[in-house]
Amino acid sequence: MSAEMRKKIESVLVVIKRTKYELDLEGYGSLDEFKRIAEIQNDSFSRIYNSHLRQLQSREELKRTFPNGNFIFREELENIDISVYDLVIALGGDNHFTYVAHHALDNLVLGCNSDPETSVGALLSFHTSDISNAVSRNWENIKIEEWPRINVRIEYPDGKAIETFQGISEISIRNNSPDLTSRFLISHEQVTEEQKCSGLLVYTGAGSTGWVMSCENKDVSFDKQEPYFKVYCRELRKKESFQYKLDHFTVRNSFRLISEMRGGISIDSLAERIYDFPPGAKADFSVSPERLRVVVQKHG
Repeated sequence: MSAEMRKKIESVLVVIKRTKYELDLEGYGSLDEFKRIAEIQNDSFSRIYNSHLRQLQSREELKRTFPNGNFIFREELENIDISVYDLVIALGGDNHFTYVAHHALDNLVLGCNSDPETSVGALLSFHTSDISNAVSRNWENIKIEEWPRINVRIEYPDGKAIETFQGISEISIRNNSPDLTSRFLISHEQVTEEQKCSGLLVYTGAGSTGWVMSCENKDVSFDKQEPYFKVYCRELRKKESFQYKLDHFTVRNSFRLISEMRGGISIDSLAERIYDFPPGAKADFSVSPERLRVVVQKHG
């Protein structure tokens, strides 16, 4: 990170995800009911509670590192002006990182794993101790990566058109009923195919270590900064003597889908970012000229 950039990191916002313990306790209404359900679920209470304690410790460690920082839960993002902050830290897991990044597209963003003992955090370059070390060294062992974003525009049969939140990791397109086939026309670079499958995955380098790797059962990952995204048809229904051309392909500009189902488009696996995709709707997916600026550690 350049000296000029280091000078700019003065105001810091830390966005916290509530722990599973905090969310479940609220949902079940009492500690006794929480423990009763957890006992049925593989006697999971101790594991959940110990993770909760470690995540509380992570919060406290960051508060010591940034005594003048602003610490909020992610629900409060809607009520603040995030543009005034030089650095936004997402303290949680991968899913929390993408949620925060959707609100911080014009900020420097840093992903911090709140509980490395139970979470891999493929999108998270830091633990709390790494951040403390980086601050003590005036961010000298840090660099800024630029991750591509995916623009999605949906045009509905009634003529209404919307721009969704941009995709950062992966986008899932599927039938609203998981038991029914996903059907659509897919077009890319003068090729159009009608496909039937269990769903479509659209993913950047950031998403290439996740869902699609489980589908392929092999390493299909690529660098998070590559200026393209890929498309993968899950469990594609095969036709006899037919060779699909658009079952797994790279998009450097855009591609289009026309829905033949009552479906949905899910952005970055976030419940808050699901859009209707009914029969006759058209969706265009394109590489955004903008990039997400992510603070990561230098290695080697």
